Amino acid sequence: MRSDPLRFTYWLGLILIAVLLSGAFYLQIYRNMAPCPLCLLQRMSMLALGVIFIIGATVKLAKWGHLCLGFLGLLASFSGLLFAGRQVWLQLSPPISSGDCSANLSYIFKLLPVKEALIQVWQGGMECSQTGLEFLYLSLAAWSLICFSILFLLVLLQIIRTITTRPA
Repeated sequence: MRSDPLRFTYWLGLILIAVLLSGAFYLQIYRNMAPCPLCLLQRMSMLALGVIFIIGATVKLAKWGHLCLGFLGLLASFSGLLFAGRQVWLQLSPPISSGDCSANLSYIFKLLPVKEALIQVWQGGMECSQTGLEFLYLSLAAWSLICFSILFLLVLLQIIRTITTRPA
């Protein structure tokens, strides 16, 4: 029986995502670090990417199925890159006075139309610009940006593998 390098890579990405989300939930529940709306959007992107990786790892797909998963994975990882990059930007140059980011994400989306809610979350605030816990002199948002970059490259590798492999 031949091992499938596409499935192995999906499993590898899935394990990375499980570790990252477990760490985020540990910090939230046991260290009482409430996530800001940008953090929650990063988690949603990570969760979407995890679902894509579960499908890729467990379901036997045709070439076009792997391509569709790859492009969905690019979309999910790129959205995570955007959210993490924005939070790192806010941490490096905190806003003097901008929108309040301290409201709950679901409350913001209930209160405002989607476009205005996204603009308010994107503008960030003092809570989103706080670095909080640091590991190896990098904030959690910077580590999130690094991990989304790795996952983006992993998905790109999957697409390239899918395009260059011959159908079995």
